[in-house]
Amino acid sequence: MNEWQTANAETLFSDGRLAPALHWLPDGRLAYALGTQQSSSRGDSSLWMVSLSQTGRISEAPKRISQGYGSITQFTGSADGKVLTFLRENWSPSTYIAVLTAGGTQLIAPRRLTLEESVSIPSSWTPDSKAVLFNSDQNGTSEIFKQATDRPLAESLATSAEQLSQPTASPDGSEILYISTPKPGPETLSSIFAIPTQGGTPRLVLKDVAIFTVQCARLPSTICLYSISKGDTWETFRFDVRSGKRPDPPQTDPPCNWSLSPNGSQRAVIACRPNEGLIWLRSTSTGQARNLVVNGWNELMGINWTADGRSLLISWQNQASGSALLNVTLDGKASVLLRSGNEIWHAIPSPDGRFLAIAEAGGTKNVWQIENF
Repeated sequence: MNEWQTANAETLFSDGRLAPALHWLPDGRLAYALGTQQSSSRGDSSLWMVSLSQTGRISEAPKRISQGYGSITQFTGSADGKVLTFLRENWSPSTYIAVLTAGGTQLIAPRRLTLEESVSIPSSWTPDSKAVLFNSDQNGTSEIFKQATDRPLAESLATSAEQLSQPTASPDGSEILYISTPKPGPETLSSIFAIPTQGGTPRLVLKDVAIFTVQCARLPSTICLYSISKGDTWETFRFDVRSGKRPDPPQTDPPCNWSLSPNGSQRAVIACRPNEGLIWLRSTSTGQARNLVVNGWNELMGINWTADGRSLLISWQNQASGSALLNVTLDGKASVLLRSGNEIWHAIPSPDGRFLAIAEAGGTKNVWQIENF
C-alpha cells in the first residue's frame, strides 16, 4: 500500500504467486489474482478477495472467489461494487487432427479434437488408428486419455496424484506405456507404467531418474526406448516392455528432440545447438549417425517419422513468421503441410498413415463477470 501524498509504502501481504491485476471495491475490499500450481505449462490464476479495515490493515483471512484456466490480467468493477469484470488469457496446447492425402504430401480438413481449455498434448494413436492418445490436465493434474476421432469427449485411461505423460502404444498394440513423475526436478525418480489398451490396472515396467520420453516401434520390431536428462546430455536406453530390463548401454546425445522410426532401426535427432536445419539419423543398434540437412529451415522443433518411415514430420517456429509443419524426405527435401500463427509443437501420424494428430498452442482472451461474491 502506497500513500501517494507522503510516498510512504507499507506491505499488506506478500506472495510469490501474485499477478499484476488488482482492483479496489467501494467498500474497501481488495480483489487480486494469484497464480496456481496445478499446471507447470500454463499460467493459471485464481481470483481472491481480502477485506481491509479503515486503517488499511487486513481484517479477515483472504477468500478465493473464483478459479479457472488462464491468467487474470485486468480488473474492473461496477460503481456499486456488486459486479467484478476481469480478463482471462489462456495460452495452452490443444490437439487437432487432419487428413493426409497425395501420398502424405498434403494436409486437408484440419479441425480441433480436444475442446476443453486445458493442456492436451498428443503422443500416439491406438493401433486401429481410430483414437488419439494424449495427456491432459483437464481434471487438475496431468492424466492419460484417449479420444476417438469421431467423438467430442475423451475417455480417461489412467489417473494419479503424480504427473502422467507421453502415452504410447507397445509394439504389439496390446498395452499403452506412459511416464509417471511425482514432481518435476533433476533428481526426480520417474516410472514407466503399462496398461491394457482398453484400460485396466497399471503395471510397473521400470523406474529411473528424470524420464521425459518413451517411444516404441511397431511389429515385427520389439524395440522400445526411453530417455533421461543427465547434466548437459540426454541418455537413451533400450528396454524390454515385459521385464523392464535394459540390455545395452545408453546412447548419449545433446538435449534435443528425437523420434524412433516405425521399424525401430534408427532415431531421427534434431541437432539443436546450434539449430541450423541439421538432423542426425542414428542407428539404434550401432549408434552410428549420418547427417540430414534441411536447407532453408533453421529453427526446427518437434520431430516424428511418418507412418511408412519414408519421411519426417518436423515443426518449425520463427518468432516473426509464425510456425509451420514440414514433410521432410530422407534426402532433405522439405514441403510445407501446414502454416499457423500459433505454435505447432509436433505432429503424430496414425498407424495407417491417413491422419495426423497435431499439438498446436494458441491463445484465447475472454471477459468474465462475477457477482454475489
